[in-house]
Amino acid sequence: MIKRGYYDEITWTDDPTIFPKVTALINEVRNNVDEHGGWDFGADVDHVGRGTALNWDLYGFGNDVHTGQFLAVIQVRHYYKRSRRAWPNVRKSYFLIGKNEDGTAFAHPVSAQAVHYAIRNCLDVVKHVQDWIFGGDYAAMKRQGDLALIPLKRAPKGEKVETEAMILENSHRIEADEFRINGVLYAKNPRMTHLPGTHPPIQHTGWCKVIVGRRGRFWNFASPTFD
Repeated sequence: MIKRGYYDEITWTDDPTIFPKVTALINEVRNNVDEHGGWDFGADVDHVGRGTALNWDLYGFGNDVHTGQFLAVIQVRHYYKRSRRAWPNVRKSYFLIGKNEDGTAFAHPVSAQAVHYAIRNCLDVVKHVQDWIFGGDYAAMKRQGDLALIPLKRAPKGEKVETEAMILENSHRIEADEFRINGVLYAKNPRMTHLPGTHPPIQHTGWCKVIVGRRGRFWNFASPTFD
């Protein structure tokens, strides 16, 4: 059971372990961002509201349907007021956070619209943003980091690509008996390896659609991790 606040943030849950787990995940993510930004929470605001602040709220939590890993959806919120008479500026980014198979923490930016649609329609927020990332039913896919294989019931139409292997997103090597493309990449009997080694290999017998996960827009006051 949970309770939500005015902005749909989770303010209470009957499971007392949830907020400590989310806090621990956020602290790990803070140590895993790149040089373009960090997650430095706190506030430096004077008596008339001038200054800056960075805070977070919880919007969803659950377990990955494939790995069972704990996941959470958070909002990272930046407040800035330049002068006494100025209006405050508030900017928000949303992230799916969790741990990779090798134990490292990740933060994947997701759509604010997807988060609030799930809340309004009483959907599982974590599962819904995963569906949004990969453009379909996440439970039916085989995922490797930010990429996924969607099994197909029949061979797709498309132009045959004369290659036995490709490198996708500079970090995933995919081999297949045949590739086809028609605006989307398809692979027959694909085998995919993550070159940095963060994720274990995946494979499928039959045709698959190869999906690169979408990333939501985000402000640089809280950078995502990269696969």
